[in-house]
Amino acid sequence: MIVVFIICVYGLFTIRWSVRTFDVKSINQMIYHLVVPCDGTDEGVYKDLFKETVPQTLCMTLLFLLLVHYTPLSILYRYQLPFSIVILLATIITALLIYRIPGYLYLMVQKTDLYEEYYRDPHKINMAFTQKRNLIHIYLESVENTYASYEEGGQQQENYIRELCELAKNNINFSHHQKMGGAQSVEGTQWTIASMVSQDAGIPLFINLSKKYDHTSPYLPGSVSIGEILKEQGYFTELLQGSNADFGCTSNFYKQHGGFYIADYGEMKKNGRLPEDYMVFWGFEDQKLFQFAKEDLTELGKKQQPFYLEMVTIDTHTPDGYVCENCQNRYDQQYANVISCQSRQVAEFVQWCQQQPWYEHTTIVITGDHNSMSEKFFKDLDKNFVRTPYNCFINSAVETDCDKNREFALFDFFPTILASIGAKIEGDRLGLGTNLFSGKKTIMEEIGCKKLNREVIKRSRYYKKILGK
Repeated sequence: MIVVFIICVYGLFTIRWSVRTFDVKSINQMIYHLVVPCDGTDEGVYKDLFKETVPQTLCMTLLFLLLVHYTPLSILYRYQLPFSIVILLATIITALLIYRIPGYLYLMVQKTDLYEEYYRDPHKINMAFTQKRNLIHIYLESVENTYASYEEGGQQQENYIRELCELAKNNINFSHHQKMGGAQSVEGTQWTIASMVSQDAGIPLFINLSKKYDHTSPYLPGSVSIGEILKEQGYFTELLQGSNADFGCTSNFYKQHGGFYIADYGEMKKNGRLPEDYMVFWGFEDQKLFQFAKEDLTELGKKQQPFYLEMVTIDTHTPDGYVCENCQNRYDQQYANVISCQSRQVAEFVQWCQQQPWYEHTTIVITGDHNSMSEKFFKDLDKNFVRTPYNCFINSAVETDCDKNREFALFDFFPTILASIGAKIEGDRLGLGTNLFSGKKTIMEEIGCKKLNREVIKRSRYYKKILGK
């Protein structure tokens, strides 16, 4: 009985921690991280898990032992088996409800023709590149529009992302309303690598559970990404990030889809750009990320070959972010100070880019990878407020008056990013995405957000046989 009690109590505290720290309510996401390698996870995550679960479990167990020894609850010893079954069932039911498992499983057994009807294979779509502009795509970890002030379209009394707001106002921001906004959440796009697959290849991320995944496994071999398309056009492709790119098989996707040079934490130590014993947070902080980017871009800009650089920040990762030497102690919460610091660093980097000789022929795309998973940071949000990841298109090759009051998903950025560097796309659709510059209706605008979410969860023969193989 005591063993079952400890297991159940620890399980409940772990569920509470996961919801408050990572907002993990997607079975798909949980399965993904259980199946694929997660090398390089920040040890602070494990420390936070221990701190928020083990002491509480021990205290609850001690209290339970005292009660069953010194109060009438000692009768439980006579009914150990029924009591154990009850608390075990209560724990399982709690998990089922919190993670919405019944509804998810119900949809998973149904079939969908979403891909047969809407998916556009890039290999079968005519694309013309009249100009081969450079592309810099910055993925901002957990950066969403909720961090902005009410006046700017967010949910804060103070604006934690002032510089990012200015960039959005002075350039192109695709929004679900008239103020700064973004893409609505769709299943299979809500964590970093899922967001990358969505924005780069135009599909949500689901894995084949019948396969074993390691650092050499085929990764959505039937899909086509921006990296592949630009590689065929003669671009140099690079992924720069301050963590281990093997985490979540990220390196698999980028090596197999565009032949990216992977400049991650391990590579930086290997080539001497970082000391062998250097380690902060998930690897190296964003201050170094932007410095390395400047160094790489300076070299790339000297060449005749167009380049495509993807950058992935990490300082704003949950649970509380990483405080670097540039952070200012403006706010009471550490996470708010880290978010504000990232906003300033991004703006300074963009300003630096604008002063470079290659900038005239370069488009910069800045997107949040997903909404923040740090639920404990958000309090008193308007229940009708729609949380959306940040986006901004700078120095785009095309303009648009169709950027506000849109309903779209992250996979709509796939053709939109290509259009921003001047690509002409037949039909303005690639993957499941729609070119937002065109004003053509997205899938979400055609069938609605709720229906789209249901359809992507359903079992797709096309996805399994053609995209995932």
